[in-house]
Amino acid sequence: MKYSFLLLITCVSTLMINSLSILLPSGAAGAATITGIVVDDADGLPLPAATISVKGSEEGAITGQNGRFRLENVATSNPVIVASYLGYMTEEYPVLLSSEGLAKLSIRLKPGIVVSQEITIVGEMLKGQAKALNQQKNNLNVTNVVAADQIGKFPDSNVGDALKRIPGISVFTDQGEARFGHIRGTEPRFNSVTVNGERIPSAEAENRTIQLDLIPADMVQTIEVTKALTPDMDADAIGGSINLVTKLPTEERFSLTAGGGWNMIDETGGARYQLGGTYGNRFLDGKLGALFSVSYDDNDFGSDDIEAEWDAEEDGIEALKEFQVRQYDVRRIRKSFSTGLDYRFNENHVLKFNGIYNWRKDYENRYRGSYKDLDEDLAELVWETKGGTNNNARLEDQRMMSFTLGGEHDFGKLDLDWQAAYSKASEERPNERYVSFVAEDQPFITDISNPEHPLVTVNSNVADGISGNGSWTLDELTEEYQYTEDIDKNFALNLAYDLSDSFKLKFGGKIRDKHKMRENDFYAYEPAAEEAFYTAVYDNLSDKTKEGFLPGEQYESGSFVSNDFLGSLDLNSQDFDKERVLEELAGNFDAKEQIKAVYLMGSWDLSRKATILGGVRLEHTRNEYDAYEYNADEDILTKVTGTPSDYTNVLPSMHLRYKINDMTSLKLAYTHTLSRPNYFDLAPYTLIDDEEKYIGNPDLEPTMSKNVDLMIEHYLSDVGILSAGVFYKSVSDFIITRKTDDPEYEDGLFQPLNAGDGTLTGLETAAQFQLPFIPGLGLFLNYTYTHSTIDNFNIEGRQSDGLPLPGSPEHTANASVAYEKGPFNIRLSANYHSDFIDSEEGSIGENKWEDRYCDDAFHLDLNGGYRLNDIVRLYFEVSNLTNEPLRFYQGGESYIAQEEWYERRILLGLKANW
Repeated sequence: MKYSFLLLITCVSTLMINSLSILLPSGAAGAATITGIVVDDADGLPLPAATISVKGSEEGAITGQNGRFRLENVATSNPVIVASYLGYMTEEYPVLLSSEGLAKLSIRLKPGIVVSQEITIVGEMLKGQAKALNQQKNNLNVTNVVAADQIGKFPDSNVGDALKRIPGISVFTDQGEARFGHIRGTEPRFNSVTVNGERIPSAEAENRTIQLDLIPADMVQTIEVTKALTPDMDADAIGGSINLVTKLPTEERFSLTAGGGWNMIDETGGARYQLGGTYGNRFLDGKLGALFSVSYDDNDFGSDDIEAEWDAEEDGIEALKEFQVRQYDVRRIRKSFSTGLDYRFNENHVLKFNGIYNWRKDYENRYRGSYKDLDEDLAELVWETKGGTNNNARLEDQRMMSFTLGGEHDFGKLDLDWQAAYSKASEERPNERYVSFVAEDQPFITDISNPEHPLVTVNSNVADGISGNGSWTLDELTEEYQYTEDIDKNFALNLAYDLSDSFKLKFGGKIRDKHKMRENDFYAYEPAAEEAFYTAVYDNLSDKTKEGFLPGEQYESGSFVSNDFLGSLDLNSQDFDKERVLEELAGNFDAKEQIKAVYLMGSWDLSRKATILGGVRLEHTRNEYDAYEYNADEDILTKVTGTPSDYTNVLPSMHLRYKINDMTSLKLAYTHTLSRPNYFDLAPYTLIDDEEKYIGNPDLEPTMSKNVDLMIEHYLSDVGILSAGVFYKSVSDFIITRKTDDPEYEDGLFQPLNAGDGTLTGLETAAQFQLPFIPGLGLFLNYTYTHSTIDNFNIEGRQSDGLPLPGSPEHTANASVAYEKGPFNIRLSANYHSDFIDSEEGSIGENKWEDRYCDDAFHLDLNGGYRLNDIVRLYFEVSNLTNEPLRFYQGGESYIAQEEWYERRILLGLKANW
């Protein structure tokens, strides 16, 4: 029964296809059908969203991602096809029809624009911009697009880094790489990520958020960001939907990339190596297309970090409560494989298979020195090493795969397409180990005269870290196995029918089965021979104090247990006593979710200039949960089963596009969208973590949003755009994790809840253009302003504080200046976002001085290249030129909560294309 729903619907759709192919005619009598493909004349790559028209008539079509088009019911006896594309020369193709009224074209467009009645060849940097703008120009709804050619022109390691170039998007980094995306001031949970239109699961244990650093930027052909959804799209995307389109097979192509570089952070930095390749071709007289891509990235880097927690009351910060000095040493290996296959039985029927497999391994060691109880008379010092048995480091093994099988079938006025998908994401952390030593009841002095960089001074006997002077004792020695798995199985069926030349009806359905689980195991160890263990520890210490510690050389880490010693311990031998820690297992859960959706929509060409699209989508959701409840008094772990819940959402939408002229469009949209609660938040768990208590909330409601978008876009003939728009979102039942006092737990009780309603209003502008007085010089600029408010706030004492929605920066801006002349190109890129309330749990406290903010950030990157010949190009990248840290603060900007530094990163390599 596991795949029964897929098998049933596939069989039904196959029967429909066979029946329809017999019953339905392929077109009107006497009318011609013209099909074909449009490619770049220089490299043979497809040109998506090219405009195809029949000269002297209103008939036309737009090419798909694979560059293919289809014109039906062409009434002209001797048709001439006109192919136009922004940034390319327009071409006309007289058509010779067969006796059956059929014709097949292969159109090759030359890159170039007309400037002062002279043809100027479009350079490599502008080709990607042209592909992106053509797709954006021809979309009916509000979207932004980044093409593969553009991605290669920015220093972007993963798709998250590439996304931050799009208007209205800011990214949240982890270890210096973009991991999560904020779209138009909405937190990552409010946005969806799909591969080839199918939502992908998350390897994050407790939420739905997709890790964008899992997917290399060079594995995708196009990134599409839809900001106003249509009824045929999954509705769970309040901010927007990010669709990653993998590479598609066209003409023969072969490319190789090889690069190397260096991460410049002292001691924990190191070398970086990149390899990649793509091969694609068509076989069997063009019927079979195949493409294979591979990417490998081996990156040795690290970070320097300080973190603080402040004791806050209603009238302000009173004292420093805890302070930490951290160092991270990371080796990240990212492997990715993708394939695209299609078989064209004829021009009416095609089968497609796409697959992508991403595998990221993080080998991490962390050295953390903690000064605790700083609001008391005496402090506790805890020096902790994180490691494991895999290369003597903690291994985080994350994998994401997505495989889709689909078909497209044309029966004249009726088009049918279907897609079955299987996706899986997992995270495994085997043998993750921690060892910590504690020095209790230590006198100290805190200097908070500069709260951005507070300093704690302790006696010399403990200031240099762990030693054998009698001040330090074993605090904890633990090992944990963690495994999280998220599996999606989807099937979608869509039918489109041309009621007339101006009105098209589309309807269909989708079913998605999801299963997510987390299974962790945790053990604590005590040495059987304590004195011998201590002697071995003191012989295996590692001094982590270093010159050039980026938050400030005043912070001296001192000595820690070495990661090699921690990884070498045989914890299952008789040298250690072993105990299972039940309270750490309370985070395990098993969740099942099924979503059934149907929709109906229609598009109507009111005139040559105006098109309206409207419809409704209905989604039914059912959830089932198993979780665990931990009783601290009796040290008992009990499995609990939540009551199954289900709900139905009706989601109407309406879009209007008005073409003021061929280069200027006005787009207006009204849509309804939603965001479902995180899986773990719904589970009926009770979890104890030191002095904190966490409980689930099975009564959570989904967050709903009503959205209005208005955008005007003017496209420039020199491959540019000027656009401006406004948007408004009315959000209800948004979710936060509330922190409240608990008499049994010093650090409080945490529970997710529907915290209230909110509104988000914004302005979005963008400009891309070439400077006419300096040939080859171009500017890329965008800015987004958002303002959010919270109504009916369900947090006692915070109702009138005027808080914005979590995860919502007020200002987001991107800028780049690019120059290209002959074989040389160079680009300087900047990215900025203002501060915002962190969307992580507990970021909104009981008073404003407990609130946690992500600080503003400005990043500057440089990249360029030199074309050695028609095949080989040299490239270079310098990331984080300004050495910008990731910074959080508590309550007020001067009170640091975290400051993590990464230093600059350099990469140099060669790219070859045949």
